[in-house]
Amino acid sequence: MRRGIDVSSYQGNIDWTKVKPFIDFAIIRCGWGNDIKSQDDVYFEKNAAQCKELNIPFGVYLYSYATSLDEARSEVRHTLRLIKDKKLEYPVFLDVESKRQMALPKRDLTEIVKYYCEEMQKEGYYVGIYSNLYRFKSNLDARELDIFDKWVAEWNEKFTYEGKAGMWQNTSYEEITGIRGRVDGDIAFYDYPKIIRDAGLNHLEEETLKYKVGDKVFITGNIYEDSAATIFLKRVCDAEFTIESTNDEAEAPYKISEGFVKQDTMYTKCD
Repeated sequence: MRRGIDVSSYQGNIDWTKVKPFIDFAIIRCGWGNDIKSQDDVYFEKNAAQCKELNIPFGVYLYSYATSLDEARSEVRHTLRLIKDKKLEYPVFLDVESKRQMALPKRDLTEIVKYYCEEMQKEGYYVGIYSNLYRFKSNLDARELDIFDKWVAEWNEKFTYEGKAGMWQNTSYEEITGIRGRVDGDIAFYDYPKIIRDAGLNHLEEETLKYKVGDKVFITGNIYEDSAATIFLKRVCDAEFTIESTNDEAEAPYKISEGFVKQDTMYTKCD
């Protein structure tokens, strides 16, 4: 069981360095509704970049307004545009709670949610559905949607959802150093990073590099003091180094003479 938070622009400017010691993961809102740039979450890129920099595993959610399959298609495009270069170790969730959706017949809303999830799966992502306990029971058809993961909001000391669910939003009133005001708190029942990697989802396999000890590489980016690549040492531009050690899977971070580097700081040639 791992503890995390979910955030959006409502939390404003987050000091992730202060937040990191208190969480195991984060779920970040990428945007809402149709594929319109003005509906991107204005803090998404910053939040995602800082989580990546600090090695905080994260996933995303899109707040849905879709009331038709055409709008669901646009929301799929919206999500894919925002996460295409992200390495998500947690799922992509569709947030289903808007009032306009709750006015739909259960069959229609279920069809829309199912379409979004199926399309995201086709794109190679681990996808799930977020809503609260009541809406999962009343507005969505569990028989149709039980093939997808669930993230259930139930602000309570006990989780009572009877279906299969991998995450529980157990509070809306978490207080954490580094965030002004309150934030939602979450519990993950599954080891999502392992599940997602083992299944080859979220395009994480692209992080694996096949360098070996002795290879010379050009590096543009950060060099870190520690093997977890969290303690910043310095930044270089097109500097040549020799790989001194790797782990058994030949994945980043790699040890070089001056510290450690991650995959996104390495280039095999200097342009």
